[in-house]
Amino acid sequence: MEDQTPPRTSPSDLIEVSGTSFSFLIKLLSSFLIAGIGHLALQALPQMEDMKLTTLGFIVAVTLVIAYFQLSIWFSTTHISDTYIYQTWMFRKKVAIKDIAQCKLIYVPFFSWIITPRLVVRVGMANFFVFYASNPKVLQKFLELVYKKSVSI
Repeated sequence: MEDQTPPRTSPSDLIEVSGTSFSFLIKLLSSFLIAGIGHLALQALPQMEDMKLTTLGFIVAVTLVIAYFQLSIWFSTTHISDTYIYQTWMFRKKVAIKDIAQCKLIYVPFFSWIITPRLVVRVGMANFFVFYASNPKVLQKFLELVYKKSVSI
């Protein structure tokens, strides 16, 4: 009689790993940049009373976009498991591992504090996705995926 048990996989393949997309220093630097922009905006505030309503509306829209991007940097997370990669950044993106045609990990040693490591994946012929990760466990899973995809090609 044949053994009907499924083949065993390593425990690291079954676990979903997640972590922040950007390091604390990147978040801090972007916050300082936004604070500088806010400081300059406050200095220009007395001149705003002469503005037209459309110009003021444009300024409000730009402020909302900047705030959204800043919040996206602070609260984004990257998830990777054996079936998909998922990231909540500016736009939520999810890619099935089986659909990835090609992937490349961009990591600059000793500069990951300022250049966030990222995984660039190609799905199909023209779709590219970029997943950022600062968590070491997520980076390890990215590296395993890159190795697995390069061996299978």
